[in-house]
This record gives sequence, C-alpha cells and structure tokens, in this order.
Amino acid sequence: MKAHLLATISLLLLTTFPLLAQSPMDDFFRSTGKIYTVLGVMVILFVVFIVFLVRLEGKIKRLEKQIKK
Repeated sequence: MKAHLLATISLLLLTTFPLLAQSPMDDFFRSTGKIYTVLGVMVILFVVFIVFLVRLEGKIKRLEKQIKK
C-alpha cells in the first residue's frame, strides 16, 4: 500500500513540474491575494482525493479477504 501511495504521489509531483511556469494569471492572483485561496482549494482537493484512495484500498482489501475465506 505504501509503495503504491508513494508511486502515485511521485507521479503526480513529476507531472506538475511543467505547470509551474508563470503566466499573467499567476501575477493577477498574487497581486489580489487570491493565490492563497486557489492554493488552499487545490491542497484540500488533493488531500480529499488521497484519503478517498486510501479508504477505497482498505475496503478492497477487506473484500479480497472475505472472498479468500
């Protein structure tokens, strides 16, 4: 489980590097102070997604154990 989670997080981080290029929209968000709102929403969504995947994996493992019995 930990290896899959680590691989998923690594893949997500590596694929977002091209998105780090600055654009005029980034400057607008920084100047108005809304960059922190955007960043906060992205972090919340990421955490919720990771929690969902971890819970789903736990449920799948329980079902697999029930099937093996």
